[in-house]
Formats: sequence, structure tokens, C-alpha cells
Amino acid sequence: MASENKSLEAAAQGLQDTQEALHAARRNLTEATLDAYTDGESVSRIAERTGRTTTEVWNTLAVHGITRSTHLNGTHPTP
Repeated sequence: MASENKSLEAAAQGLQDTQEALHAARRNLTEATLDAYTDGESVSRIAERTGRTTTEVWNTLAVHGITRSTHLNGTHPTP
């Protein structure tokens, strides 16, 4: 229909744009978390600075092979 209101399409595009921005923000936060941890910042301090829980920070690190056990074994910086 030529006379359709374009608000549905605009809303769908807005959602897609927002999802893309969210994915980019998550990637940036993950990278910054990894950098901070590699630079020796403690998980609790990273959580405090980002408003996340320590479990969320550990989960982010774990996706990249950094776990509490590797941390305790000294293979990564100590907080």
C-alpha cells in the first residue's frame, strides 16, 4: 500500500541500529576489561568501576580463557 504509515519500518530500523550499537558497546567493554585485567587491575576493582558484579567480570574473562584457577596459579596478573 502506497499510503502506509512508515512508522513500523522506522521502528524496526531504530531497533536494528540500537542492537548494533549495543553489540559495539559490549565489545568495547570486553576489550577494556581484558586490558584492565592484563594491566594488573583486580577483578573487584574492574567490577566497581564498571558497575558490574565480580561474577560478570569473571565470566567476561573466562570467555577469553582467564579463569579463577588460572588466576590463582599465577598465569595472569594478581590483583
